[in-house]
Amino acid sequence: MKKVLFLLLLPVTTFAQTANTYIQNGNARANEKDYKGAVQNFTRAIELNDKSSDAYFYRANANGNLRDFKSAIADYTKTVALKPDFTTAYFYKANAESNVQDYQAAIDDFNRAIALGPKTAEMFLYRGNAKSNLKDYAGAIADFTIALQLSPDRAEIYEYRGIAKNNKGNFAAAIDDYNIAIKLNPQKGVVYGYRAGAKASMGDQNGAVADYTIAISINPQNAEAFLYRANAKAELQDFKGAIEDYKKAASINPELKNVFLYLANTQGKMGDSKGALDYFNKSIAQHPQLALLYLYRGVVESNMNNYEAAMDDFNKSISLGNRSAEAYQSRSYAKLSANNPSGAKLDADTAIAIDPKNINGYISRSKAKLAMKDTSGVMADLALAIAINGKSDEAYLVRGDTHRDLGDMVAAINDYTKAIQANPNYTYAYLNRAIEKDKMNDKIGAVRDFEKLIAIAPKKEEAYTRLGNVSNFYKYTANGVQLFTAAIALNPVNSNFYLHRGEAKAAGGDLAGALADFDAGLAKNPKNTAILLKRGLVKATKDDYAGAMADFNTSLKIDSTSDAAALPYQNKGYIETKQGNYKAAMKDLDRAVSIFSNEETFLFRGDLRLILKDYAGAADDYHNAIYLNPTYARALAHSGIAKSYLGDAQGVNEDFAAALKADPNSADTYTDRAAAKVNLKDAAGAVADCNQAIKLNLKHSRAYLQRGLAKIALNDKAGACADMNKAAEFGSKDAPAVIAKYCK
Repeated sequence: MKKVLFLLLLPVTTFAQTANTYIQNGNARANEKDYKGAVQNFTRAIELNDKSSDAYFYRANANGNLRDFKSAIADYTKTVALKPDFTTAYFYKANAESNVQDYQAAIDDFNRAIALGPKTAEMFLYRGNAKSNLKDYAGAIADFTIALQLSPDRAEIYEYRGIAKNNKGNFAAAIDDYNIAIKLNPQKGVVYGYRAGAKASMGDQNGAVADYTIAISINPQNAEAFLYRANAKAELQDFKGAIEDYKKAASINPELKNVFLYLANTQGKMGDSKGALDYFNKSIAQHPQLALLYLYRGVVESNMNNYEAAMDDFNKSISLGNRSAEAYQSRSYAKLSANNPSGAKLDADTAIAIDPKNINGYISRSKAKLAMKDTSGVMADLALAIAINGKSDEAYLVRGDTHRDLGDMVAAINDYTKAIQANPNYTYAYLNRAIEKDKMNDKIGAVRDFEKLIAIAPKKEEAYTRLGNVSNFYKYTANGVQLFTAAIALNPVNSNFYLHRGEAKAAGGDLAGALADFDAGLAKNPKNTAILLKRGLVKATKDDYAGAMADFNTSLKIDSTSDAAALPYQNKGYIETKQGNYKAAMKDLDRAVSIFSNEETFLFRGDLRLILKDYAGAADDYHNAIYLNPTYARALAHSGIAKSYLGDAQGVNEDFAAALKADPNSADTYTDRAAAKVNLKDAAGAVADCNQAIKLNLKHSRAYLQRGLAKIALNDKAGACADMNKAAEFGSKDAPAVIAKYCK
């Protein structure tokens, strides 16, 4: 931070008459702001008397006002050599040194001026500014505080102390100082801008917008205020308002750094690439020689996948003299997207040669090398990028993508996590991390990442689509209905969004709402087999087997050969098994297995074989289900039942131990083990298992029924019948027949 000191010309003391005349003439010229004439007269005085400290001092002042600070410093140095106790000369010399950015020398001379005295607020103010420029913000704050003790009503001192506090990261304290500065001088627009920046840094974007608005009202030509207000609006997702402000900033100052870049990016976020292109077309018509306009029109065209037009614009920008690293780096990206990795690498090389600290150049070159299958080169460039900026979100993202392409999902996720740590709102990192987590079967982590992505970018349709594609996503979030209601509002014709909202409703027990959504989805796309499958499953849950079978058959008329067709066959087989149509059930389950088998397909066929007393065949099917999913508790338990019929007591024990390890609180598993123990003639053990099942679920009808059967084996008819009646009370459909058999 610089503060310019206008130098004063003081009355002349008495010395040699002729030299005095030149000094008087020099002062007269200086008072008329003819500083060159003043310098000539002071020089003549020095020629006549080179021991005159006043002549050197006045010439230094005149040179300072001419902004010839090096000459001024030389004359002040001569002045203090002749007059070592001249406080003002040290003070002015320090100011001149600040103007040539020799801040340490300036601080040394401010120290001498302060030591000589008398101490003034200006001395501490200017020394504080010099310390700020050396990033010694703590020292600057201390100096500004002393300055305020000497001059407590100086608004500018509060302003500068606020800036130092802001730069130190103490935004709340900075705002306190800006508040006082504004109270003392409410018409200084720049302070509102500083306060807005501090508010934005604290996440108060609304407060930032309000302050930038005041700054603009004070100075309607303040391009920076429009620019920064636009940034705050963009953070608030007010992209339309941001775009208006970026355009206003650009109209005031087309050379304002990054204004066109931010404008293009924001219009891209709105998906309004055409609007961005129209804007740049009009701007180029007004400013045909402004190289930056071609650069950023090229960026927009590149984002629209119009790489040929983008290349033309990048070439034009460079031909107009824009030899910046950004221009070559942008052209590198366009070449890469146009499948010209070698050309992309050359442009990235040029960008890096222009600016070796240009992190985007290394990132672009790494992408080119990735396309050229130079994996070690990719990693080397990304290491350089990260060394330049260890918080580069894009560098970590690209390295994560490289690990992903190499099949190292763990390393990819680690780098995506680092990208998110660097930029907590980095949508691409959340998207890619969620995809990799899903591949690694971390469904909870994947769903959480997709939810975070949607919270950041609620209009990103791909996020909802990816979320819905996570198997059984509704098990890992309580927000499924809300999320897909938003997705439907975003795109009401996407039938899959109705499918996923219906899945979430069904998981929450709202079967009627689920069916309504499935119906709505099929109205949008009658050939959506996934919806037909899900609607069939919900109908089956409501015992509408005819409706379920109709949906499965309709799905198979649309698609009977792809992997997805296995599920309708599988679920047809399941319903046919429940209906006692075992021949048709086996045919459909065999068909499902031949197309694409999953653990549930083998479970259903195993259950059918168990009913048909093909215990060895059932055990084989359960074995296959467990192979596909080693923690599938139902398959493990049913395998134990099949083995109990085969007299394999050890196999029974092993299967149920594994089942209970997978799901230790399953009442169904304890009930299944009770059935197996009855088969193995361990009726007392069966009763104990049923007791545990009932303890876990007091209304578990199957546990009461199975305990009744075990008590029959123990000749406890009264207890058995009491349990069987309890099973009937809790809704067991099998209980009436068993009661009729044993409790007459």
